[in-house]
Amino acid sequence: MKRQFIFLIAIGLLWSMPGNAQSKSAKVEEKKPEAAAAESDKLDIQKLEQKYWSAKDDDFSVIQNRSFAKEKRWYLSMNYGAPFNDPNSVGNVLGLNVGYFFNERWGLELNYNRASYKDNDTVEFFKTRHGTMPDANRYAGATSLMAYWVPIYAKMSFVDKKIIYFDMGFGLGLGNTSYYQQKCNSTCSTSTFDSVDVNKSAFHYSVNVFQQFFISNRWAVRVDFMNRWTNEDRLNFRTAESIGSKMINDTALQIGLTFWK
Repeated sequence: MKRQFIFLIAIGLLWSMPGNAQSKSAKVEEKKPEAAAAESDKLDIQKLEQKYWSAKDDDFSVIQNRSFAKEKRWYLSMNYGAPFNDPNSVGNVLGLNVGYFFNERWGLELNYNRASYKDNDTVEFFKTRHGTMPDANRYAGATSLMAYWVPIYAKMSFVDKKIIYFDMGFGLGLGNTSYYQQKCNSTCSTSTFDSVDVNKSAFHYSVNVFQQFFISNRWAVRVDFMNRWTNEDRLNFRTAESIGSKMINDTALQIGLTFWK
């Protein structure tokens, strides 16, 4: 009886072994397609880096739809301003600018302005106190050729009702400044301060910062902060003798209206 039992167990073991091997083989065979699919689904990061981050793609630009373009357009601007840093004078400056933009970044401009100045309160007090005028020149006007670079173009919301388009640029230029040398005439008296204004001119270089706010495709409001440096000859007011030259900075804040052709 015991031998028969052992014999049956042995037969069962022999019978089950091929079946298990076949089952395992089947399972392996079943997994092979899934493993191949998993391998094919893997993302090759190196290939992506080579494709999208190559040297030719290192430079990026912001693409913006410009509602008001400047490229290949002429413009005419009229402006009005006041002296910003003149220690002796008050008054106004009237200007006229004509320019052309080759593209959205670069442009050239010829600008002309004339000043209408008078003595300020400090000079009036000086005349009363000392019985003479300061030994200073008076700005008369200037003509400049400017080169402009406009790196900023933007949009802003005005009280959530309107989108305003504007740009901001910087200009460097060369030109000619007109100024008056003030000196006492032969009949000059302490009470009247009769003087002779001698018209002079000298070379200058200029730096301008401007902003332009577009109203439409044809019209824009422009604000300029213009600086000019001129090496001016000066005179002693009483004796009319030269007291040497000095680099003078004339700064004006101007606002105007621009027409774009």
